[in-house]
Amino acid sequence: GYIQRIQGKGSYVSGQSESAPLRFYLCPIERNEEAYWVDLVNRFNALNNGFSVEITFIYNDLVPLRDTLFRAFASGNAPDIFTLDGPDVSYWAYMKSLQPLDSFVSQEYLNRFIPTILRQGTYKNHLYHFGYYESSLCIIYDRELFSRLHIRIPNDIADAWSWDEFLEICSVIRSKTDIQYPLLMDTGRGLTSKQGEWISYSTLPFIIQNKGEIFDEKLSHTNGYLNSPSTVEAITWLGDLFHRYRYTHMEDLHQLFPDHFAMSLSLPSAFFALAPEKQKRVGVIPLPKHLCSAVSHGSWGLCMSAQTKHPKECWMFMQFVLSLENQLQYAKYSGVPILKEIFNILQGFNATSNCIDVIFSQLHDVVYTRPITPAYPFFSKTFSSAFLEVAAGADAKECLDAASKQIDEHILRHNFFRG
Repeated sequence: GYIQRIQGKGSYVSGQSESAPLRFYLCPIERNEEAYWVDLVNRFNALNNGFSVEITFIYNDLVPLRDTLFRAFASGNAPDIFTLDGPDVSYWAYMKSLQPLDSFVSQEYLNRFIPTILRQGTYKNHLYHFGYYESSLCIIYDRELFSRLHIRIPNDIADAWSWDEFLEICSVIRSKTDIQYPLLMDTGRGLTSKQGEWISYSTLPFIIQNKGEIFDEKLSHTNGYLNSPSTVEAITWLGDLFHRYRYTHMEDLHQLFPDHFAMSLSLPSAFFALAPEKQKRVGVIPLPKHLCSAVSHGSWGLCMSAQTKHPKECWMFMQFVLSLENQLQYAKYSGVPILKEIFNILQGFNATSNCIDVIFSQLHDVVYTRPITPAYPFFSKTFSSAFLEVAAGADAKECLDAASKQIDEHILRHNFFRG
C-alpha cells in the first residue's frame, strides 16, 4: 500500500530499547482519524513501558493493504501489529499469518465487548482480531426536505420502509425537487471498484432481506445459492436503482453531501463526522426492509502478527488501544463503541435520540455477519465486480452465474481451504 511512516514520540528504557520499536501498520477508515492515532501512539510511548511503537499508515485506496502485507510476510518482515477489516481475518488466520489472542484474554475480559465484535474476529474457535469500533448501514436524510414533502419517517426497525415504499419515496423526491439522485450512494462517493468492501457490505443485506443465500451451509460452494432466484431477484432490484430508475449513482458526487441531498445510504460514521450544526439538519432512519430486516456489521480491528518476536508487548499496546479511555475518544469518530459499558451508557443516554437508537437497535436485532471463510476476500472482489456490471445494466442472473463459477473454482483450487 501507499505508506506514510510516523515515529511516535516518547522514551523507553529496557532491554528492548536497543532494538527497533514495535511496528504498527494501520489502514485509517477516514483521513481525519490520523491525528487520533498519532496522539494515541505518542501517549502510549510516553508511558515508558520499556518499548515504543512506530505507526505506519497504509492507504488502501491507493494500493491494497493485502499487497503490502503479502510482501511483508513473504520477506519475513511483517509488522508486529496491523489492522484488518473483519471479514478478511479468516483468510489471514488460514494463512497462519496471525497470532491467536486466546492466551492473552480471560472470559471476564471478553465479556467487556459487544458480541458482534468477537464474532467477526473468531475463526475456527480462535480469536484473532479485536475490532475497535462497530458499524451498521443506515439512511441519512435531510429533515427539512422530508418535512416539506411529507415523507413518512420510520420510528424504528419494525416501522422501516418496505422496498416498494422506498421506490415511491424516491419517485416523490425526483418529481418535486431539483435533486438529480434521490439516494446518494455512500454519501455521494458512488460505486467503483476502488471502494473495495463497501460494495459487498452495502449489497449483501438486501439478499438476506429477500431470503436469498450466498454460500451453502458448509461455506464450500456458491452455485445454487449466490445465483438462486431469491438472490438474483434482490440483485436485480438493487441494480435497477442505478440503471433503470436512476434513483442512485455510480459517479462521484461527494460534494453534494450534506448540503444538497435528500437521503444517503451510509455508515453511521458519516453522521457522526458532521459538524454539530449540520447534524441537526439531518436524521437517521433504518435500512428499508423486504421479507425481513437485515443490516451488515463489522469493522477494522487489531491483529497480532505470527512473525512478531514480542507478543507480550504487542498485547500491552492492544490493551491500551481497547481501554475505556481510548474507546471513549474513538467513539467520537465511529459513533458505535465496542465496549458494552460505553454502548449501554450511550444507548441509555440517547434513548430519546432516534438517530442513535436506530443504529444501536439494528446492531441488537437484525445484524448480518458476512461469511466467515478464507474464501471471503476472493468472493467479495468477484461479487463486487459482478454487481458493478449489474448496476451498469447487465443481466443479474448471467453475472451471478459467472461469479459463482469463479468463486467455486477458487475454493476448489484451494482444496476447500482445509487445514
